[in-house]
Amino acid sequence: MELLTERWAPVRGYEGMYEVSDCGRMKSVQRFRRGKSGCLVPMPEKIMALTPKRRSADGRQLPYVEVRLRDGSPRDVRCKAFLVHRLVAQAFVGELFEGCHVDHIDGDHQNNHWTNLRILSAREHGLLHPCIADKARYDAMQAAAQAKVKAMRASGEIVGKYKVVGEAESA
Repeated sequence: MELLTERWAPVRGYEGMYEVSDCGRMKSVQRFRRGKSGCLVPMPEKIMALTPKRRSADGRQLPYVEVRLRDGSPRDVRCKAFLVHRLVAQAFVGELFEGCHVDHIDGDHQNNHWTNLRILSAREHGLLHPCIADKARYDAMQAAAQAKVKAMRASGEIVGKYKVVGEAESA
């Protein structure tokens, strides 16, 4: 990642508040916000923390990272979560269209560099990754991605994936 030539672009809909880099980093820009008593509070520019995406229903962690942005509304209003790779693609790759998918070319969902992203239709993405169209294969792929412990032979062949060591020992 070449940070010396890192480019920044405003996040659409949040211009003057947040920017996204072509390397997949996010920052809040220097500005003023309204404090609790209504006075203006200075906010310095800072690089934002990115968090793993969690599914709301089962709490499982997905392989993507997200960032939460505020639009200047009161603090009791929830912020909105955005997938970082979609923000990078929108700013540096091209216009996102209705129903489009943003694909990580190298398959590494943590690599949000603009050169690793491409915008595809759902059909193109399904042809590229057939498991997306087949729910059973998709669920198996997600479960494998969540595995923390891998059982493998001396040759390096993976023979099982488990969430905890106890599952691997009892298998």
